[in-house]
Amino acid sequence: MVNRIAAAVPARLRALAGAGLGAGLGILILLAGCGLHNPYPVGSFERGAYYAEHGNNLEAIPALESFVRHNPTDSLAPEAQYLKGMTYMATAEFPLAAVEFQILRKDYPVSDRVEDALFMEGEAYLSQVGHVSRDMTGAHQARLHFVRFMEEYPSSSHLPAVEERLQEISDMMVRKRLGQVKVYRQLGRHQAAALALDDILRFEAGSNLIDDVIWERARTAGKLEDEATAGDMYQRLINEYPDSRHTESARKALMDLRDKQEQEA
Repeated sequence: MVNRIAAAVPARLRALAGAGLGAGLGILILLAGCGLHNPYPVGSFERGAYYAEHGNNLEAIPALESFVRHNPTDSLAPEAQYLKGMTYMATAEFPLAAVEFQILRKDYPVSDRVEDALFMEGEAYLSQVGHVSRDMTGAHQARLHFVRFMEEYPSSSHLPAVEERLQEISDMMVRKRLGQVKVYRQLGRHQAAALALDDILRFEAGSNLIDDVIWERARTAGKLEDEATAGDMYQRLINEYPDSRHTESARKALMDLRDKQEQEA
């Protein structure tokens, strides 16, 4: 039977496990049977780890908790604390996972697991974000957290993943704001739409969706009869995003705009 940890963990965490980011993450993709007798003594680290490896999350969490509580100075205590957080991640208890990673960093500040715990805390925040229409608090938390991670661990092996997360968050924010712009447009509030789009261009310049934003800003400028801004946006789209799905439309719109201006001159 597929390990329930592997089945429950988000796709991004399985990808991280495949990238070889540590034994704690590696347990998430093990295959094992159910109902096996745990051969390790009560209160031992091995007992909790065994449960986790075999997908028995309900038994793993209290077993690991018991080990840490009774052996707070043991060299394996940070590993048990980290494994407890990872087990919560596997069961989609992301707020609880974030707390466990925080505890590790607070109680074991010199552990080798601190860097991993800081990274996984950000993962826990980001994993709390659902559909784009829902609350984005987790995304904001994750962004601040990952920026902090980059500052504290500029040479970390997690850095490529952190950069991917920041890109993902930026795109998520843009989709959220574009949804708001659509509502503004439906209500005829074109000035509000323009302000929202300008904010996106200012604060989310690294998003993969900026060509969509520029296109929408040009269209909104047209609604506001702001030909100068519309022309600038069409030209920017043509210059900076030649392969965008909007480029040909922007080129045609710019030509039409210039023809109109020449006729009026």
